[in-house]
Amino acid sequence: MFVANILYLCKMFKKFGVLLIVLTLLVSCNKRFEKAMKSSDKDYILEAADELYEEGKWAYAIELYQKVSSAFAGTEYAADISYKQADANFQDRNYRLAAHQFKTFYITNPTDPRAEEAAFRSAYAFYTDSPVYNLDQTSTYNAIDELQSFINSYPESSKVEEANGYINELREKLEKKSFEIAKIYYKTLKYKAAAIAFDNMLDDYPDTKFREEAMMYSLRSKYELVNYSRFDRKELRLQEALTQHRLFIKAYPDSEFSDEAQKINQRMQDELVKHREIAAQMEKERKENQSRETPAES
Repeated sequence: MFVANILYLCKMFKKFGVLLIVLTLLVSCNKRFEKAMKSSDKDYILEAADELYEEGKWAYAIELYQKVSSAFAGTEYAADISYKQADANFQDRNYRLAAHQFKTFYITNPTDPRAEEAAFRSAYAFYTDSPVYNLDQTSTYNAIDELQSFINSYPESSKVEEANGYINELREKLEKKSFEIAKIYYKTLKYKAAAIAFDNMLDDYPDTKFREEAMMYSLRSKYELVNYSRFDRKELRLQEALTQHRLFIKAYPDSEFSDEAQKINQRMQDELVKHREIAAQMEKERKENQSRETPAES
């Protein structure tokens, strides 16, 4: 029991010791930061910023670099400050700001040995900032543009394959967003909007992994739209749906949706025959009425 108590006390002292060290470092860090923020000595501020940067105190380093960057503009230190500021923002998860800062760096310093790395990291920061598919995709589009720009600017870079992988991943995210939006139109019975959305998606992403399902949804949407069409537009809508069926079967003759597609096709063929019969009867009656209303010539 005595030994156990001793061991317990040792563990507690060890924990308190670690905590004391952390608190001491934190206080020391805060004092350096506060002293540098109050200082007007640019060299001292930069020195403190670099020390905090090396220690991974990103937020402190960022503020000090912001404070001192203009004082070193046009000097040999400007590029280093710019790069470290971008890196610190990235490490602090300020991805969009980091992306813009890395971009500014490689545009401003095209001959710097870090220019290629900065170009890639600008694109990668946008990639990292890209949200899940159902949120705003501004960063996704920016990331694709920056990644492609990097590939075009540095075609021999060892990062090209990685960049292409990120582009494919981001495009798949945009495909999914487009696909899910179109599905919402379909599920809320907005068949005209759904048909247009699915067709636009297929035009924008012809190689999408959702192609087969999107084509089937397009067929369903166009078929359902027939039931909401005015009589004078019904044959056109039927023809559009029948064309979609032909395209689907040609692209996916062995699709898991083949039976459903065939049933839809048969219903449309039957509907087209009935529609033409009704249209012919209506035309016949129209002519007969017109004939009776026309006075006989004397």
